[in-house]
Amino acid sequence: MRIFVTLLASLFGFLVAHIPGALLGLLVGSIIDHRLSLKSWQDLRDRLPVFAQPHISAQQVLFMLLGHLAKSTGRVTAEHIQAARFEMQRLLLTDAAQKVAIAAFARGKACRLHELRGSLKLHYSTAEQTEKLLMAGWRMALAEGMPTAKQRRILHQCAQWLACPEDRFCRIEAQALRGRLRPLRQRDELQAALELLGVSRADTWPQVKKAYRRQISAFHPDKLMGAGATLAQLDAATEKTRALHQAYEVARKHWAKSSVSNHI
Repeated sequence: MRIFVTLLASLFGFLVAHIPGALLGLLVGSIIDHRLSLKSWQDLRDRLPVFAQPHISAQQVLFMLLGHLAKSTGRVTAEHIQAARFEMQRLLLTDAAQKVAIAAFARGKACRLHELRGSLKLHYSTAEQTEKLLMAGWRMALAEGMPTAKQRRILHQCAQWLACPEDRFCRIEAQALRGRLRPLRQRDELQAALELLGVSRADTWPQVKKAYRRQISAFHPDKLMGAGATLAQLDAATEKTRALHQAYEVARKHWAKSSVSNHI
C-alpha cells in the first residue's frame, strides 16, 4: 500500500497546523506516493539523492548499470561480458581497476534500478557525462542485436533522472543504432542480420519475414508522425527501420541461395 510519503506529510502537517495541516499533508502526500509508486520505506530511502553512496566511484556506477542492463534480458551472455570488457578497454582501466569494474558489474546484476539513482546523479551531473553514460548503456543494450523494450526503458529512466531532454536522448539512441550498422560490414553479415531481426539460422523463411514485418510495424517512423513525435524520435525510428531493411536483404539473399541449393 502506497502510504509512506502520505504518512510523513500528514504528520508534518499536523505538527505545523494541527488538523488542517494534517489534511493538507494527507492530500499532498497521497499524490506524491501515487507518482513515485513507493513500495517500502527502503524504497523511499533509495529514491533520495542524499542517500547516494559517495564511496562508489563513477566507474563503479557505470558498470553496475551495465550489469543491470545485461541481466534485464534474463541472463548474462558471452556477448554482454565482451561488451563490458570493451568498455574497460575504452576507459584504459588497469588490472586493479578492471577487478573493481567486474565486481561492480556483478553487483549491478542483482540490484534494483532505483538503487543507482542517487549515485548516478552524484557522478553524472553534466550533459557530457550523461551522454557518455548513455552511449555505454546503449552499447551494452546492443550487445546481442536490437535492444529490448525493457533495456530502452532502463536507459530512458536514467536519462530522466539526469535531466537529459527527450530530444537529446533520442539523438543518442539514433547515434548508437547507426554504429550498429557497421558490424554488418565488419563481421559475418548473416549472423549480424539475424541478430537484428531476432531470428536464427534454424528458422524458416516465413518465420524470418514475420519477424521482419513485426519489427518494421513497431519501429516505422510513419507510425510516429501521426502521434506527434519529435524530429529526434523520428530520426531514431528511421535508423531502426534502415537497419532492419538492410538485415532483411542480407537474410533474403541467404535463404534464396539455400533454396536453390536444396533443389540442385
